[in-house]
Amino acid sequence: MAGEKITLYGDENYAPYSYVEGGRFKGMYVDILNAAAQRLKPAYDITLLPVPWKRGLADLEFGSAFALFPPGLKRERTYIDRYSVAIYRETVVVFCNDAVMAVPRKTFPDDFAGLTVGVNLGFLLSDRLMQAAKLGTVKLESAKNNDANLKKLAGRRIDCFASDRAAARYAARQLESYFASSGFKLQEAVELSGEDTFIGYSAKNRPAYRADFIARMDAALEAMKRNGQLAKIVAEYLR
Repeated sequence: MAGEKITLYGDENYAPYSYVEGGRFKGMYVDILNAAAQRLKPAYDITLLPVPWKRGLADLEFGSAFALFPPGLKRERTYIDRYSVAIYRETVVVFCNDAVMAVPRKTFPDDFAGLTVGVNLGFLLSDRLMQAAKLGTVKLESAKNNDANLKKLAGRRIDCFASDRAAARYAARQLESYFASSGFKLQEAVELSGEDTFIGYSAKNRPAYRADFIARMDAALEAMKRNGQLAKIVAEYLR
């Protein structure tokens, strides 16, 4: 008997977590959920499909989509009435150049007073960083993306760079040849904040198998955490 066909939609432009490259849907969450999907066979035949994030949220709201990854837990999104167990905890961290890291930098903001911290335009900053900037403890300097900020960090044009850990490490790997001559290595100083991410389920799309699927997917993700499979996938993206 063929399994129930399920489509899980994911953000199409959220590297390295979920993104389209060369016509393929890729990323940390895609790898994790594809592995979990194998555990739900033969009861469920799961397909992961990319979607623009705002359209994905709208599809959940109107019930044309069953599930979407990876929303954070935001209570104002009342159209999501169930969340999976946490897939991963995304973290905002501060990376600093080698000159800055010559001195121990373990406590934020005290150990970062007077430093210039690069941020990406449009990036949702942590409250701790915003407060430090408001008080004048640190100075913020914006650039268009991770690549631009990493190049500034390598060239010591900024002291530090605040970004999502996995996104910054992914961007640094893409720039390895650029950094080869300087020997620049990404050095992490402190973690500023974190947010768990989930599969969000539509309140309006309620097929008969809904509760069973959610329970099985949660069980699959928990099993992957226990046996180290999930951590192994994550480690590939944090190299």
